[in-house]
Amino acid sequence: MAIKGYLLHCIGAALLAISLNFAAADEIRMKNGDRLTGEIVRMEKELLIFKSAYAEEKLGIDWKEIDCIISDRNLPTEFKDNEFLIGKVSCPESGQVQVESALLGKSFPMPLNQLQSVNPSTYSGFFNLGGILNSGNTDTRALNVATLFQVRTRKHRFTVDAKHNYAAANGVATARNSSASLKYDFFTSEQIYSYAQSLTEQDYFANLNLRNTEGLGMGYQFFDTRQKSLFAEAGVSYFNEDVMIGEDKRTAAGRWAVGLDWEVGPKRLKLFHRQEGYYSANSRVLRTEQGLRIPLLDNISANFEVNYRFNKYPEAGKKKTDMNVILGFTYEYAYW
Repeated sequence: MAIKGYLLHCIGAALLAISLNFAAADEIRMKNGDRLTGEIVRMEKELLIFKSAYAEEKLGIDWKEIDCIISDRNLPTEFKDNEFLIGKVSCPESGQVQVESALLGKSFPMPLNQLQSVNPSTYSGFFNLGGILNSGNTDTRALNVATLFQVRTRKHRFTVDAKHNYAAANGVATARNSSASLKYDFFTSEQIYSYAQSLTEQDYFANLNLRNTEGLGMGYQFFDTRQKSLFAEAGVSYFNEDVMIGEDKRTAAGRWAVGLDWEVGPKRLKLFHRQEGYYSANSRVLRTEQGLRIPLLDNISANFEVNYRFNKYPEAGKKKTDMNVILGFTYEYAYW
């Protein structure tokens, strides 16, 4: 009898724990009448990432199809008027949202379409790996490695970017160049920001021992959604070019930059373009990156990329342009 009573007690405790767990589960109400229970992972860029109580894989739900969200746990929420609240999310009525924080109490009911993000990611990035290997009559090797890491909050964005290219034919190096950049953006509004950036480049075969630029400027974020991201920047930089043979260059230069990411089809095809240029009395430098990524498995995509670099005034015997065609794979993390 004691054992039976103990077993009943354990079963009852387990059932109580399960019931409390489901009671505390987040709830999603769809416009078509469906209801989902589980965990709200995050919502941003018009996509809600949701972990259902009855499915192992996370669900990506179009924000436009959601009528209401409810959570008994504290969640960071950001509205389109830049108001930021942390608290329990409730649904006072269809198509509305309300946040209750321990410090400020209940907020006024707001239309659900004014909610910009819930529990947003603070970082994102990718890692690229590409190359070529031929053996036999022709012995050719090429390697391209690139990475980007970005941390983003409501007002701040930090970006670290690095690349390295190496190629050799029949045991003789034919290409060896690297670049690294560090950039900080401060958003004074949803679209306007100021920036500070630093770029370092090295290219053995272009007679470039070290090129370093430090600059300040302004930027405009035209779009920043899951499907499309577009920005443009302009500013002034200190341009310092140290060459292996010849005369070094140190001057002020105007800088511009443009970046576009466009998801043509959801998880099907992404196009991208980056360009950054510097202009001064004795220097014209431009570098661009463009290509496409085709998703293969989870966060892994096939990557086709063309990198182009232009120097208006190269050293004697050096060409003005360099172009790399890269085939490889990309691993993206954090966002989607």
